[in-house]
Amino acid sequence: MGGGIPADPAVISEQFRDSKDHPERKELEMSGLAKFFVVINLILALFFFAVSATLFQSQKDWKGAAENAQQAHEETLSKAKTMKSSLQGEIDSKSRDNVSLKSEAEQLGTKVTALQNDNGDLRKDTARLETKIDDLDSRIAQKDDHIQDKDSNIARLEEEITRLSSEIDSAGEAKKLAERLRNRALLDKEQLAQQTEALNKELTALKQDYDDQQLLISRIVDSGVRLPDIGVTTAPPIDGMVVGVQEGVVVLSVGKDDNVEIGYEFTIYDGDRFIGKVQVTKVLDDMSGCTILFQEGSGIREGHKASTRLSG
Repeated sequence: MGGGIPADPAVISEQFRDSKDHPERKELEMSGLAKFFVVINLILALFFFAVSATLFQSQKDWKGAAENAQQAHEETLSKAKTMKSSLQGEIDSKSRDNVSLKSEAEQLGTKVTALQNDNGDLRKDTARLETKIDDLDSRIAQKDDHIQDKDSNIARLEEEITRLSSEIDSAGEAKKLAERLRNRALLDKEQLAQQTEALNKELTALKQDYDDQQLLISRIVDSGVRLPDIGVTTAPPIDGMVVGVQEGVVVLSVGKDDNVEIGYEFTIYDGDRFIGKVQVTKVLDDMSGCTILFQEGSGIREGHKASTRLSG
């Protein structure tokens, strides 16, 4: 080929790539952009088609929905009108009721005012009653204290009554015992009086017999005959007391139970002072009758001591 450098494809391609202003490179770059825009246009066309289809479908639904909404609106409006008429009747009724209630409220307000006035009076009465109640509580507390004092006094009185009742019972028993002793003493006194009367009779007979014996002894002694001592019996130690003196007869507090026998002689003492001497002429179980052998001073009296022993 005419005196030039043979054409190497690799070298040419390298040269083509390195040359920005090369016409073929520009054609290649323009072809790529065209493809890109074609693809973009295709995508936008598909998107527009989809949007158009969607809008068309939505428009069809909106019309049906509008018709349905219109029908529902008319039905709702009809119901609303019916409801409005009903509510208007109720409102009128409620208005009338409201007027009546206002009248009643005014009447009730008047009553409330009256009740408030009455309540004020009641509060005053309540305050007075509370004051009276407090006063009554104070009085009740005082009464309770008085009642407690009375209960205490009653308890003490009951104890005293119990003690006195016991003493009365004891006194009653003592009185009964005293009455028994008194009756026994009266009986003993009556028996003693009877015994004393019998002793007096016996003493009278003994005196007569004694006088006769003394007269006989005197005659025997005057005739010169010596007689031994007679009529005296030696007695064991016995102590007693003079319980009675009547018409020359002395009654002692000792008898057969104390081993007293007829003929025993007792010496009579007032304390330690010698008063006289007696001899037993009658013996009972618990007492004995004696004749007075001799006596000094004011004589033998009830309460003097009597003993078979001589007091040293």
